[in-house]
Amino acid sequence: MRGSRTRGGGRERGPRRRVPALFALALLALAASAASALDVPSPESVLGFRPGEDRRLADWDEVLEYLARLDAASDRVRVEEVGKTTRGRPFVVATVTSAENQARLEQIRNVNLRLADPRGLGEDEAERLIADGKAIVAMAFSIHSTEVGGTLTALRLLHLLASSDTPDVRRALDETVLLVLPSHNPDGTQLVTDWYRRQLGTPFEGTPPPVLYHPYVGHDNNRDWYMFTQVETRLTVRHIHRRWRPHIMHDVHQMGRRGARLFVPPYVDPWEPNVDPALRAAAGALGMHVAARLTTEGKRGIVTGAIFDAWTPARAYPHTHGGVRLLSETASARLATPDDVPLDELRSGRGGYDPKTASWNFPAPWPGGTWRLGDIVEYQLAASLAVLDHAARNREYWLRTFLGVNRRACEGQEPHAYVVPAAQRDPVAAARLIEVLHVGGVEVHRARAGFEAEGRRFAEGSHVIPMAQPSSAFARTLLERQRYPDIPRRPYDVTAHTLPLLLGVEVEAVTKPLAADLERVDVPHVARGRVEGRGPRFAVGHTSGGLAALGRLLAEGVDVRWALEPFSEDGTDFPAGTFLVESSARRELGALAIELGLFPRGVRARPPALRLKAPRVGLYRSWVPSMDEGWTRYVFEQEMDVAFRTLHDREVRAGGLRDRYDAIVLPDHKPSSLLDGNPPDSLPAEYTGGLGADGMEALAEFVERGGTLVALNAASTLVAEQLGLPVRDALAGVDSAEFYCPGSILRVRTDPSQTLAHGLPEDLPIWFESSPAFDADPRLVVARYRDDDPLLSGWLLGGERLRRRAALVEVPRGKGRVVLIGFRPQYRAQSRVTYAALLNALYLSATDR
Repeated sequence: MRGSRTRGGGRERGPRRRVPALFALALLALAASAASALDVPSPESVLGFRPGEDRRLADWDEVLEYLARLDAASDRVRVEEVGKTTRGRPFVVATVTSAENQARLEQIRNVNLRLADPRGLGEDEAERLIADGKAIVAMAFSIHSTEVGGTLTALRLLHLLASSDTPDVRRALDETVLLVLPSHNPDGTQLVTDWYRRQLGTPFEGTPPPVLYHPYVGHDNNRDWYMFTQVETRLTVRHIHRRWRPHIMHDVHQMGRRGARLFVPPYVDPWEPNVDPALRAAAGALGMHVAARLTTEGKRGIVTGAIFDAWTPARAYPHTHGGVRLLSETASARLATPDDVPLDELRSGRGGYDPKTASWNFPAPWPGGTWRLGDIVEYQLAASLAVLDHAARNREYWLRTFLGVNRRACEGQEPHAYVVPAAQRDPVAAARLIEVLHVGGVEVHRARAGFEAEGRRFAEGSHVIPMAQPSSAFARTLLERQRYPDIPRRPYDVTAHTLPLLLGVEVEAVTKPLAADLERVDVPHVARGRVEGRGPRFAVGHTSGGLAALGRLLAEGVDVRWALEPFSEDGTDFPAGTFLVESSARRELGALAIELGLFPRGVRARPPALRLKAPRVGLYRSWVPSMDEGWTRYVFEQEMDVAFRTLHDREVRAGGLRDRYDAIVLPDHKPSSLLDGNPPDSLPAEYTGGLGADGMEALAEFVERGGTLVALNAASTLVAEQLGLPVRDALAGVDSAEFYCPGSILRVRTDPSQTLAHGLPEDLPIWFESSPAFDADPRLVVARYRDDDPLLSGWLLGGERLRRRAALVEVPRGKGRVVLIGFRPQYRAQSRVTYAALLNALYLSATDR
């Protein structure tokens, strides 16, 4: 392949792994093929159908086979496996440019990286680099796997660029380097294709699968561009964004079936305020170019300046790294099945245009009719070619814009720097923050000695993030508090992304230059902890790191106790909730201390304590897929080592749950979806129905017999109602014009006397997203809103309705209890500061209180 074969005397280019065995075998078989355009295989010659044909999808193995054949046949296309997906499938990137550019690819990349960090770059050298550089364009397809047109479009695009010799293609190949992700979620590509094929010819043809199409996070894999939790996100950042620093990222999506046929920018307000104005203008200009070109080609139904904003960095990595994210959203069909859409059924969705009437941002309405997968592929292909053509014709503009943005980022703005003090309540959470910044390309420094700034003394080991650096916009975006503007348009998405609040990490802004002895941290990691002192037992803090250690220790049968009261020893105070590990487990504890950055301390004290054991946890999974359930699984499996079993409707309805479980978790979900599930005849029978009356009765019996039922966010309102609890959602029925909070960080006060509150700060930031607020007996309240403004970051309408109401309640019932968490304690694996609210309920379920 040029990307997976060796070059230059048999040496591999760069540190990347070679492509999988499937590719290698195909390459050996095709080694004798000529590289002329006439010998480039078409997708249909490998797949057996033309991409876009009705009712035909390609699975991931078929996609890989075609990519291998294309790589072997063309000197313009190089395909590399850069890692494995969550489920272990090859994750591949195709690099497309002229053969001449392929021969000097590293030189082109290094030119761009020098423009990305222009510190010390003189004008003469900058002009030479701009003259020598290429426009770097990336395109990502099918991040959402039910948006099936993307991967097929990618194959058509790659074939066209590999085989065509038109002037436009030649110009694109000469002036750009194109990086293509044929699928951002290969696991989902395989899953959706398998599901669609099984349903072909049945009444369920064209239905989405009843499971998350990304194994953990489903649709939320498009909301991971600053926390970097998922494997696929990290691979994309490492091998596209940080390796190449693209000037343009074409993010190819599909949207609903009943509106415009295609959206491209300009985006509507608001923009994230740290995005450089030149990028805002460039995104709008590029989008208008795409819209104008496609309209000229006769494609109708294209809207700009509507629907989508550019506020959250969770969807847009390039905007804080010198590049433009060009989002395109094409109308969907029923997967690969044609969809009939009469004109009178067209709707504008979130507004900003009328799909039946021409306007400045919607000049050529689509007349309605049959919409096919082939239409999706044609629109996406045309948009992708328009993006590439703009980059090629305006190569110098894109390089100069990129350089200018990065120069301004390096000039520094207030604050001068952010400092993460060495002493943190939760060192693991602080290390996670530093890691996120590092993955996002932020330069982080560590103090070799103590220093003073802003009248405060910072200890050795504190981390400093200077703002005079190329990735300062990304760092500032994550570290500062958001104030979503008060505009007539309701937020499209969540409105807050302040990581120090979500993680529970102290960070201080420093407004003036500081004098400190600093060293750059190139490989951030959790500080190696150690077991300190001796005693019959060791005290471990009730932090996210301590809770992660607890899960492993209990799984190994180690004796662990939960201190019910605070205690002191040798001048050190230990709060209630401290974990006490018997000294016989010093070896196991020592290994965890090194890994997790813990500092267990030997103590002699024996405060009143609960003896813990590993709880038997059931995590409910509806056949109406819940991203919150997926995120919960991710936190349990990948971060906190919580053993659990998945519970479906049938097992819940069958009853007898207390014999198998100590705790059952109902993730955030619409109450109607939990109770009723998928309607009859909408899917095969085994995927229809929900918990129903029988399931709620079984859950009530589970609690009566001593189980702990934990309901998260919206699920808590269903549980309170169905189980007849003395708790009422005070926001139920309140009009959104009076109260609205689609996703913000709010503040509550916890009651430290409650065991369930151990490990939670008394002043607690929580993630509120269309959440309830409870009226409840004060004796049941573990956390409540205060009398003042609860908003910490984001946007909130009608906050006075939250005053003195409860956010977390624990209701005894029979021999058991119900824990209602009126927020998302494990929100997208970000709200680490509230993990304890959920995990405490689980670990306490297996104790005799």
